[in-house]
Amino acid sequence: MQTARLRLECWSHIHFGCFADIARDPDVMRFINGGVPWADFEIREFIRRQMRHRARKGFCMWRIVRRPDGRTLGFCGLQPLNFENRNAVEIGWWLAKQYWRRGLATESARLAMKQGFARARLTRVIAIAMPQNAASRHVMHKLGMRYVRSAKRRGFDVVVYSVAR
Repeated sequence: MQTARLRLECWSHIHFGCFADIARDPDVMRFINGGVPWADFEIREFIRRQMRHRARKGFCMWRIVRRPDGRTLGFCGLQPLNFENRNAVEIGWWLAKQYWRRGLATESARLAMKQGFARARLTRVIAIAMPQNAASRHVMHKLGMRYVRSAKRRGFDVVVYSVAR
């Protein structure tokens, strides 16, 4: 899957290094877990989990790759989510700080959502963000998602957005 500026690609264990810099950046992690960088085992488990999702579900949090040089910009995609005792599919994205405010999260999310609705035949997708994360909430609006409710996730206040096919 690709646009003029980026491709969404599968993960491999060789991508640990290029993703580790992103997952260790406190600014990137600020709205994920309060700014705590991920440890090596969390990074490796994320990559393994995405490889499993891709094999089992046909979708995952894809690696965002810059065209034409192949640089990893972050990730974007879909993953199964057990949230508030409901099975759902979440769309999410992280970008390396130097790629913020360029429309890349929206561009990659549109591509991932299109794939989820068309190929995986999803009927609904949700997104979760901390209320203070104005950038992610802006992306959710641009994707046509609407606010559903406030909730708690992993001890953090979050807002839940949703869009149907």
